Amino acid sequence: MELAVIPESGIPESASAVDASVTSWIEANQSYYRTIGFKPPWCAYLCLEHGEVVGTCAFKGAPKEGVVEIAYATHPAMEGRGYATRMALQLIRIARTTAPDVRIIAQTLPELNASAQVLEKCGFTQSRISTDDEVGAVWEWELMK
Repeated sequence: MELAVIPESGIPESASAVDASVTSWIEANQSYYRTIGFKPPWCAYLCLEHGEVVGTCAFKGAPKEGVVEIAYATHPAMEGRGYATRMALQLIRIARTTAPDVRIIAQTLPELNASAQVLEKCGFTQSRISTDDEVGAVWEWELMK
């Protein structure tokens, strides 16, 4: 599995086939960059397996006040194969390598779902209920050191 940075414009050169859902992921992240800035490694990535896009993952911006949030999504045709867990672990590795003391958080819908299971596998603990501007109430998770 390889992570390819989603650039400020265009698509990563290493991505072979890009369908409509992948194009929407790329465009949404590039739009988000215009709001928060493009600051690698605190950016978005396509997750590639042999050049094929299997998902996307991202930091929701550079760390603020010592905290960084991660997010990930698996292409629907690739769900249930462990890619989300591997993406989350890669983001954790990048964060720990770049800023060893940063607190890493994530948010999920307030229910035990596949994303919550991914976070539990990666060592996160559900820490509080928060509010997301787009979906409302969410569970906030924090990686325990």
